[in-house]
Amino acid sequence: MRSLQGLACAAFLLAQHNQANADSTIDYSIGSGWSSNIFKDPTTLSTVFGEAKVGLRGSLALEDAQLAYGLAASVQRVAKYPFASQSTAGVELGLTRDIGEAIKLTIKGGIEHRRSGDIFLALPGLLIGYRKADIAAAGSIGVTVKHNGGNSHITASLSSLDRGRAHFTLAGLRPTQLEAGNRLYDLTAGHIRPLFGGEVGAMLQYRTNHIDRSEQKTFGRFPAETLRGSLAYGRVFGNLTLLAEAGVVGVASANLGKSVQRLRPFLKGEAGWQLPREAVLKAKVGRDIQLADIDDALGEDVRTIGLSLEKALTEKLKLTLAYEHAYSDWLYYDYRTRTKTATATLSYTLAKDATLALEYSRLVRRESDEAADFKVDGLAARIMGSF
Repeated sequence: MRSLQGLACAAFLLAQHNQANADSTIDYSIGSGWSSNIFKDPTTLSTVFGEAKVGLRGSLALEDAQLAYGLAASVQRVAKYPFASQSTAGVELGLTRDIGEAIKLTIKGGIEHRRSGDIFLALPGLLIGYRKADIAAAGSIGVTVKHNGGNSHITASLSSLDRGRAHFTLAGLRPTQLEAGNRLYDLTAGHIRPLFGGEVGAMLQYRTNHIDRSEQKTFGRFPAETLRGSLAYGRVFGNLTLLAEAGVVGVASANLGKSVQRLRPFLKGEAGWQLPREAVLKAKVGRDIQLADIDDALGEDVRTIGLSLEKALTEKLKLTLAYEHAYSDWLYYDYRTRTKTATATLSYTLAKDATLALEYSRLVRRESDEAADFKVDGLAARIMGSF
């Protein structure tokens, strides 16, 4: 809890600093719940947990610039399996500056410390777990230029994940790194302009994922790169808002098999419909190649479909239903996964901008290896708010 206490003190001091030029908000959430499968794997070990989150977000007006900042910390305690407890603490900064009337410069950066744990080996009568600490960092710089009735932009970004050593619950096992880290470089450029009552855009993106040579064969993770070109169009039709983007993405790697398809469709679609009686229906569809935060050794072709419905039952009571289906085709291994998630949340607005939420969630995972299939049912109650 020390990270939460330290962040709360820092958030209070920043919120009070120079309030005439600052705009800040403190967000918080505290709750508890139950999971039928706390590790989200075939072991299906159930338990209860407690959680808390606190964060500060705000901005400072500087001369010819705007500084945005954010601090956040979270903790989840699992009393039955202490090594499964999780915590995060991070900071983000962003600077926006106008250079003349037509050029805007944006710089962002952040770093987060993550502590988590998992099962290393599960046998009848024996459960060996581990805990580790990872460092995630990200930074970007972008320029937007207004010209000829439209906006052109280019952004270069870098995100990295440094893996820590695993410390095991069984005495005698030496701390050992279990996963490879990575550095993902991204260069994106595009142009957006008005067309037929909406906006049309053209985008070009290059990404390359670097894995240290010393970790490639040890942990079975390999570098790859992608190049994407796409066209997008968005428009508001009364109560209906539509955004569609389609194109082609190509993947390359020295470790990619010859039979693997190099060129694949890229798709991103979003729709929002304001229904009568204070209801909002949203839909999304997407397809892209992911190079980071994956289970495959190289990359995954991920397709997603999602639906959500928000309905105000009374002035203070709201119901939210959400469903998502994700299908992943691995590029290095001949393997596929399918994940279905559904949530139902009932929230009630209390006094002083606080909200009480009750949530039920269900996750179903299917893999090429049926022995790796699992399900997760969860219940949680939270009080959250801002001030």
